[in-house]
Amino acid sequence: MEAMERKPLGRQPGVISMVAVAIGLSACNPGAREARRLAASCSGGSAAACDTLGQQVSRGDQVLRDWRRASALYRQACDGDVGDGCLRLAELRIDSRGRAHGVPLDSMVAASLLDRACDLGTTHGCVELGVMYLERDSVVAGADSVKPEGPLQDIPRAIGLFRRACDGDGMEGCDRLGLLYRDGTGVTADPVRAAELYRRACDSGYQVGCAHLGEAYVAGSGVDTDPGRAATLFEKACQTEMVACFDLAGLLESGTGVAQDNGRAAELYEKACSGTLTRDGGSAPVPESCFRLGNMYANATGVERNLGRASRFFYRACSLGYEEACRKRS
Repeated sequence: MEAMERKPLGRQPGVISMVAVAIGLSACNPGAREARRLAASCSGGSAAACDTLGQQVSRGDQVLRDWRRASALYRQACDGDVGDGCLRLAELRIDSRGRAHGVPLDSMVAASLLDRACDLGTTHGCVELGVMYLERDSVVAGADSVKPEGPLQDIPRAIGLFRRACDGDGMEGCDRLGLLYRDGTGVTADPVRAAELYRRACDSGYQVGCAHLGEAYVAGSGVDTDPGRAATLFEKACQTEMVACFDLAGLLESGTGVAQDNGRAAELYEKACSGTLTRDGGSAPVPESCFRLGNMYANATGVERNLGRASRFFYRACSLGYEEACRKRS
């Protein structure tokens, strides 16, 4: 991939003056002093300060939210060899909401930025670039009238990037690599190796890895079947990953590997149905979880019968794309 054009880091009055206006408008905010300090440090040549200020501006944290200004700050950070700045700038260039905020969508520019982030040691940049090579269209989903083109699919390149991230203690890379070994995508299928990679990710605190390892124990894929062990892993991952909450609810509802507890299952289905996904990230809701919860309310399983609530959960499952729930409502 061609190297990204770089501009020297330094004092850029246009960028800083825009940020200064935003800070000035929020001068009564207790955090404005820190934002002014960061703006001064960034103007003085601190790439790290540019990155931190860019995060504040993109979130509207103590300053006016402005993605276009954040983009300029991330560019300064990236030009100053801050890998996270390159990563954040790339993410703005592939976010479907960016156009409304004055940031043009461009997947090829994003790929170049992720390549640089990866080279600078930001392992998540390696992972996101690997995903681009693995699933070309995944980075342009949600674009409006214009659909920018990303790099051509290159599975061997994706594998190399996931491995690079994993070797650099980027646990998402280990987990992604595990999925490829599970499915035999670009490599010889090896469920034992997949489970090893999930375990490494899980043991390092990456909860998606715990969820995938739990699924391996349920299926007996690469490990001995052990639904009790799976339940423990799902419980751990359910703190942040809604699929793990859904999987744990399924074990509790059926009494597989754990004592049957329909009330607790209903609570977990509701949590997974709600999700934690926001404009800044999180875990997406699980459509089938909404459907199963609707059935529980319809059949008085673990909850009091409530056809109104059942209908609402079927409607949510249907709106999230779970077709069987749509038939329930017809």
